Amino acid sequence: MKIVADENMPLVQELFGSFATVVTVAGRKINKEHLLDADVLLVRSVTQVNQDLLQGTKVRFVGSATIGTDHIDQGYLLEQGIEFAYAPGCNAQAVAEYVLAAIAFWADHKQKDLRQCTVGIIGAGNVGSKVAQILELLGIEYLLNDPPLEEQGDSRQFVPIQAIQQCDIVTCHVPLTNRGLHASHHLIDEKFLSVMQPGGLLINSSRGAVVDNTAALHCKQAGKDIDFVLDVWENEPDLNVELFKQSLISTPHIAGYSQEGKIRGTYQLYQSVCQWLGMVPKFALRDLLPEAPKWNPPVKLSSDTGFLYQSLRSFYDIKSDDQQMRQKLEEVLRRSGATIAEEFDNLRKNYPQRLEFLELS
Repeated sequence: MKIVADENMPLVQELFGSFATVVTVAGRKINKEHLLDADVLLVRSVTQVNQDLLQGTKVRFVGSATIGTDHIDQGYLLEQGIEFAYAPGCNAQAVAEYVLAAIAFWADHKQKDLRQCTVGIIGAGNVGSKVAQILELLGIEYLLNDPPLEEQGDSRQFVPIQAIQQCDIVTCHVPLTNRGLHASHHLIDEKFLSVMQPGGLLINSSRGAVVDNTAALHCKQAGKDIDFVLDVWENEPDLNVELFKQSLISTPHIAGYSQEGKIRGTYQLYQSVCQWLGMVPKFALRDLLPEAPKWNPPVKLSSDTGFLYQSLRSFYDIKSDDQQMRQKLEEVLRRSGATIAEEFDNLRKNYPQRLEFLELS
């Protein structure tokens, strides 16, 4: 059996190498030539898996080590009888910790008392639920908005989007969908931004096109007092440079890039491939995850607006990721021969090991 996998997936050789030949390729460079004699394709979010990529190949199983599936043409896979698996929830804690770090930095930078703030969470799935769990732990007030879950009978209390717009902080955790009553494409548009609270914060760590990047830039250019923390971008890796410059925090799609999150993603696909082949997994997830020091959250928030950020910095300093990206952008603008898109991908490929710092169930 031959497996082609994104080179950014950890432990693929260790997990799959005992029963398959594993070839790793940069995710954006995976093409049909790599797959002509491959049985299994394992990707992350940057590889577009569709008829153009798969037609004429031997691939019978596609796995995505991610929580989103908008890069996968599942209709085509179903038509061709190609098995599909992904990894919902694998990096939910990492993204939630990124959101916490963003809120802590904003509170420190803008001298905001989080005891007086309300967080609006759009999307209450795996990630949104983790964010809510962390906010509850810290005693920070939050509201949930998730019409699809509400319609399915989820017992939690939900509020309409208009209530979210009045929150001090809004954070997005929805899949990218283009059709239907609750389509999320450009959910955060000019109209949404125009009624957000002055002095507020918008965080997007879901998918780039959930936020209309042009509208966000116009918002800043018009002098609207809203801060942006953006980890995902429309048309990435060709991001909107002006929006990047004007955002409070800009990072290269690494919110979920904890070591544990990546390992969980690979492991969930390993389980799925084993099931597909009728094999019993030889490895247990607990034996693969690194041991890491954990942060002790304060029993209650302090009136010191910088306390939370300073407490978290030794575990994860979101500002360092922002500074790295800004430095790379400046280098690109000063020289020829490299592009912002290439540097964006290089930052992701060479992202340093980040360990999760909270004990969450």
